Amino acid sequence: MVGQEKRMSYSKLSKEIDAGIIRPIYLLYGEEDWLIQQLVQSLIKTVIIPGAGDLDLIQLDFAHAPQNIDPLRIDQEIRTPPFLSDKKMVILKDTDLFVAAPGAGKAEISEKRKQIKALLENFPSNTVLVFIETKANLSQKSLLSALEKAGGVRAEISIQDSRTLQAWITAGCRRQGLSIEPGAADSLIERCEGQMREIRTELEKLFLYMGWSGEQNITLQLVDLVARPDNRSSIFDLTDAISAGQAAKALQVLDILLTRKEPAPLILFMLYRHLRQLLAAATERDSRVLAAKLKLRPFIAKKLRLQAQRFELKQLASIYELMFQTDLRIKQGQINDLLGLELLLIEATTI
Repeated sequence: MVGQEKRMSYSKLSKEIDAGIIRPIYLLYGEEDWLIQQLVQSLIKTVIIPGAGDLDLIQLDFAHAPQNIDPLRIDQEIRTPPFLSDKKMVILKDTDLFVAAPGAGKAEISEKRKQIKALLENFPSNTVLVFIETKANLSQKSLLSALEKAGGVRAEISIQDSRTLQAWITAGCRRQGLSIEPGAADSLIERCEGQMREIRTELEKLFLYMGWSGEQNITLQLVDLVARPDNRSSIFDLTDAISAGQAAKALQVLDILLTRKEPAPLILFMLYRHLRQLLAAATERDSRVLAAKLKLRPFIAKKLRLQAQRFELKQLASIYELMFQTDLRIKQGQINDLLGLELLLIEATTI
């Protein structure tokens, strides 16, 4: 068995793989799919020799439908020896075997889980098995125990904190011979809600622009010009206008969102979500606790706390109820979504 640790962070696991230390089984799960993909690619590069992917790499995506898992096929794939590489790799994605099964089909899924557990208890030495799970509450202790006894390791790859993302963005810019202002990096993080895959896409657009323009420093103004719109900040602006009783300003911000071709139902949803978060912020004084509860960036939680202080709790509850009634009227066909949104903003500023 390689090593003793059964739970590892992304950085430790990445270093271990780079050092050529390969475990027989991996359980990679969490919200940060870009980092998970980086680990998987590192594993493939280490285990599978160039050109042997078609023969020695098997990938099966079950799309959160564990009832479609065929334990016999997985067993056959795992026990078939590698053709060219020293080890074969089998990747199972979104099996949902590590979460409790719903009522329908629970018995069938439980039986499949038992068969996979038996497979892990007699695991071959010439195969690497990787579970990639979006969801894993790890309630299936028996399966998890079998994974660990077989020498496996699990790593939860969560959305990274703001400081880590700031450092990652800065380092990525430095590799391109560029610098980036802290406010510009924060804005990228906020626009992409901390998702590294999305941030990377926006950085690549900025790098292309910088290569064309010859500029060396990425400012907030450049991010506004090149990157995706900052809709979250616009929702904050919209809510600021409501708190100040400025209907004209609220409608002006709405026009900006519509100019970006954001559909009215999406704007309504974002405002609905924001009001829910403001209600939570109004009753939670600690921004860190709020960030943990709502799974938000710390600076977003702080902004919510500050904005919530501009409202009375009763006022927020009334606006929330108004949003519910507006959504109901739209769904019943009494008004269209854009008119409903405009009337909502006007009436909200009078509460």
